[in-house]
Amino acid sequence: MDRFWGLLTPAEHEVLGATGAERDYPPGSVICAEGEVTRHVLVVRRGLLRVTATTANGYEKVLAIRGSGDIVGERSAVDGLPRSATVCALNAVRALVLSAPTFVALCQRYPRISWAVLTVVITRQRDTDRQRTQISGTATQRVAAVLIDVALRRGIADQGAVSLSQEELAGIAGTSRESLVRVLRSLRERGIISTGRRKIEIHQVSRLYDLTN
Repeated sequence: MDRFWGLLTPAEHEVLGATGAERDYPPGSVICAEGEVTRHVLVVRRGLLRVTATTANGYEKVLAIRGSGDIVGERSAVDGLPRSATVCALNAVRALVLSAPTFVALCQRYPRISWAVLTVVITRQRDTDRQRTQISGTATQRVAAVLIDVALRRGIADQGAVSLSQEELAGIAGTSRESLVRVLRSLRERGIISTGRRKIEIHQVSRLYDLTN
């Protein structure tokens, strides 16, 4: 799926750029915190963001990784409720920042921008539903499914690299770090992936599909 920015026309890019302001965030900075009452919206122009939430037992769960072209914070801008997750910069991030009133006004004035937001929201809800169904699978099935999802979002048809740390991958897949290490070792031994620092090189996405069955 195209990300939010990719769903818009050059003219709509200009409109967003003219009404928002670009801002740089250093690695490790907190863009917004779970429970915080802020309503600004970000469109990532460069870099990666980690989205996390705290579970009932106090565990920090990684919900998603957002990258260039992704929109962040659109729900709080629309419904006015507190932030449902914490968003942190994984590396140097540049984002286009819009206030909630500006964002809402743009959506009301430009139907294609509203449609792009709706497309993103629906796609993310489908991802959430899919992740729920993966919880009952084995650690291998869950890790394979997450790698497939991330690969597809990055436009990887059958092979390529994705930027994920083991901590982030374990959080999204809902598995322990120890189980993840075993799964990654097995995938490396089969020649399906290779790993590096904050990077997983996928050699055959099609073989990951086989593992999810």
